[in-house]
Amino acid sequence: MTDPSISRDLVENAMDAVQQVVHHVFDNQPAVPFHPTTDLLSLDENEQEQIRRGEQANYRGRPTMSALSFCLTSAISLLAIAHSLIDQPDVLSPVERDQLWKTLAAETKVAGRAAYRAALILSDPGAEDGAYL
Repeated sequence: MTDPSISRDLVENAMDAVQQVVHHVFDNQPAVPFHPTTDLLSLDENEQEQIRRGEQANYRGRPTMSALSFCLTSAISLLAIAHSLIDQPDVLSPVERDQLWKTLAAETKVAGRAAYRAALILSDPGAEDGAYL
């Protein structure tokens, strides 16, 4: 394996670069809404539906910006996971290792779901044409 400090630096540089893209592209843009299903469970059905309709309207009205937001979110999450894998201690107890892997698996699911959401937005035939950067 390569020198962990070099790998760590490269991953950190990549994370910084993606963060710069986020700030450059989204500083003057309204936020792309997203509410995880678990956050919506505390609301009644009408409120949940209203939030979902608002998200869908935003995604269809600004498909490029919405997909880009989710792609960058996924990239940042995956780079954070890579950083954690590089920085993990050489010696972990079985309990610590189990907890680390569970945490990384959960974070990977978040990244995958963000990428999947981007794919759904990009494949939506009802999305507005010409909504590019």
